[in-house]
This record gives sequence, structure tokens and C-alpha cells, in this order.
Amino acid sequence: MLPKDGFNEDALASFAGDPRFSLFALERAYAKAVYPAFLPTTVDDNNYRSAGHQFDEPKARLRAFWMQAWPHIQSRARVAAVLTGNFGYHAEQELAAAVAASGVPFIAMHKEAMKTPGRQEWYERIYRERRQPFAGTRVLAYNRLERDIQVNAGSITPDRITICGMPRLDRLHAWRRAAAAGKARAGDGRPRVVMFSFHPKTGLPMISRKDRAPGAARMEQIEGDLGDLAWTEVWAGFHETAVRLARENPDIEVVIKAKENLPKWLHLTSGQKLEFPTLPNLRVVVGGDPHDLIASASVVCGFISTALLECLAAGKHVVVPRFGETRDPRVQAYLLDLGTAVEYVGSTDALYDALRSGARRDPKPAAELSAEAIRQLDHWGGNSDGQSGARVAEAVQREITAVARAA
Repeated sequence: MLPKDGFNEDALASFAGDPRFSLFALERAYAKAVYPAFLPTTVDDNNYRSAGHQFDEPKARLRAFWMQAWPHIQSRARVAAVLTGNFGYHAEQELAAAVAASGVPFIAMHKEAMKTPGRQEWYERIYRERRQPFAGTRVLAYNRLERDIQVNAGSITPDRITICGMPRLDRLHAWRRAAAAGKARAGDGRPRVVMFSFHPKTGLPMISRKDRAPGAARMEQIEGDLGDLAWTEVWAGFHETAVRLARENPDIEVVIKAKENLPKWLHLTSGQKLEFPTLPNLRVVVGGDPHDLIASASVVCGFISTALLECLAAGKHVVVPRFGETRDPRVQAYLLDLGTAVEYVGSTDALYDALRSGARRDPKPAAELSAEAIRQLDHWGGNSDGQSGARVAEAVQREITAVARAA
């Protein structure tokens, strides 16, 4: 596997403990280090196809390099398959083609799920115009939404993409059932609110760039109204409420959970920083697996995030803000709709009240999910049963078996 946050958890959920598999990691930095010897960093995920025909020959030379290098790697690694977390990583495009051509399946466990209606249209265009068709063997998708986007964009043929769901939900399903039966710990007795941070462009159209040249723009300018959309008021109200909640309720622990790359995205999209006053009951956790935080939470809050699916699988009460820019007609297609599986609040005061009262909920979940939570987990995460890891393992095993039979 070529490690990446999110994908790592999916891979472990799918293969750890399965005696048929041994899982090895090859640092993605190796592929990324080779790339600049052939192609400039201006050619990245979001323009690998559209950068221009002048890059066709360097791409061919990069593929030829991997065709020569892969047998040396394989002579030591002796792997039955190679796994990555997205079909479109620029530094892996020619590697995928070379590995697949050698007879070793190259499989993308595509770790994206939150394609709201507006993002479905947006990403279908990005995939079709800017990302080349996947040169690897197979894509494993979370849901039908992602499958249809990739197929409609021509990124992959229908026979080479399989819906398996989000494997990292499996552990939350298992924890929920165990906690409900008193066989797993649910909290430590202290009221705890866990809030999943985001940046003002989360879930909105944006095109990031990876050019490392000094002074290079890291965000491509999007023309028209789409480029102006941002969750500025929602972002501010969300984080101000976290501080207010901690300051006015010293018995409640407020945890702000952020992805490891959130500080970078805040800087790129808005110039904001993830800074808060020092309070004994307020802490910020950046990076890492959120499982334990979710399990210990009395109530959770987020906006547009796969973490909300993890919280639903854990049987947690989820609160979602619906104030500020969320009322703008232009952004309705980009809002994540989780139906009645979550509680929506229409103001910062309502958010404060919902979290304060929710903090005193019993963190012990019910064993069974509501019908609406099941529906939402199936729609967005393809996993209401806690068996996605098994589906991934079977899909990978089929690819390995097919190669063995062909040989």
C-alpha cells in the first residue's frame, strides 16, 4: 500500500487480521521524489490530462522508467497487489500503468464519499477534462455516486469499478454494538463535545495546485460566482461557539478535531489560523485516527465531513450547523443532507444550546441504528452493516486470483 490518511484506516479495516493477507507500506514519497525528474510540479492531480501535449513524451519516459524499475522493486517486495487511496494521484499515474502491465493488480481504494449534487457535476467535469483515465487495474468506490461520476467521466469502464463501501466504518459499527452490550468503554464520565473542524471552502468548488516553485499560486482561480463561494460565517460561528461553550461550561470538555492538513487549507483558502484561547477544558487535536474521540463523545458536531458518517455508525448524536451562508440559494447544491439522522441548528445560539444539552447525554449508544441512519450510511458510505472491509478483501482477492489463473 502507498500510505495516505484515511486510506490507511480503510486498508487496516480490510486486511488486518485476515490470514490471507500481509500488508506492507511503501512510502508515497518515493514515487513523488521520482516525478520531478520527468515532469514539472505544475503538472499535478488537477491538470495531469489537460496540461498539454508537450508533456506526453515526458509522461511516456516516466512510464518507461517505472517499467524498468518495478521488476527490481517486485523482486524484493514480491507483492500480489498494490493499493492506493485515489485513482488520480499525479505521481502514481505512470507507476499504476507499469505495475498493471507487469501483471500485478494496481487497485485504487478511492477514499472520497461526500459528492453532494453540486460536487457531482463539478467532479465529473474535473475528472473528464483534467484527469486521465485510470491506468491501473480496478477502483473500489464507497458508493454509487462516486462510481457513476467516474464512469460518466470516462475515468474507468463500468466493469472495472466495484462498490464496497467505507471500510473504516466497520470498527465504529463493532464498537457501537460492543458498547451497547457493556463490552466496550463509552466515555470516561466527563461530558465531552467533539467538533470536527473544517475550512471555509470545504465542500465547495476549488482547484488546488501542487506547484512548489516560490511564489506559485496554490489555488487556481475559479471564474464567476463559484469562485466567490465560502463558508466564512459558518466557519467563524462554529469555532466561536466552541470557545463559548468551553468558557461558560467548565464541566464540559470541548475537543476540536482537525485533519493534519487543515492548517494548510485554512491558510490557502482564507488566511485563517486554527488558534484558540487557552482554556483548561478546550483542546485541539490535529491529525490521527478519530475513533477514540468519537467513542468517548457525548455529542459530536461537524459540517461536511466523512467523520459524520463515522459518528452515525457509532450511534452518536450529531449536530450540524445551518446558519450564515447555508441560506444562500447558490450553495444549496453543495450542502450535505443527512436527513433526520442528524440535528440541524439554524443559529449560533441554537448550536450552543444543542451542544450544551447534548454534552450531558449518556455516551453509551443503542445497539441498533435508526432506519434513517441506515439509509444515510448506505447512501454516502455504502456501509450500514459493518462489512465493507470484507467486501474490499474479497474484491482484492478476486483480482489476485484472476492474475494467478491467467498465468
